[in-house]
Amino acid sequence: MSFNVKIGLAKERKIKISSDQTTSFLWEGENVLSTPSLIAEMEETCRLLLKEQFVSEPNLDSVGTLVDVRHIAPTPVGAEVLLKSKVLSVDGKRTTFEVEAFDNIEKIGEGRHERFTIDIRKFKDKFDVKRIKLGV
Repeated sequence: MSFNVKIGLAKERKIKISSDQTTSFLWEGENVLSTPSLIAEMEETCRLLLKEQFVSEPNLDSVGTLVDVRHIAPTPVGAEVLLKSKVLSVDGKRTTFEVEAFDNIEKIGEGRHERFTIDIRKFKDKFDVKRIKLGV
């Protein structure tokens, strides 16, 4: 597995908030973008940056290993959100990112995210062994 992740490279992507990305406990009807959904979109932005720029082999991908994110403002269904990720550091297969999210009014989230590049086949083999040991 060889790839050369460059510190400072960044990716931006826009999404539109849908009702399946919201909380469901604040009030009846469509609510605000949930923190787990915000984090999932931040993670995917980082994953895509790695996949598009550095990890071109089809059997390689990355998995999240650390999330440190502050969700700092609510965003309604239908709003467009700009997600940004930037490579902060690289240590072998481990890449750390700065992540940010903005709606058209303000910053709604910020933090750091770490991903580990994996060989999908090896990862699946280890997972299958664990699943058998757990009896599930």
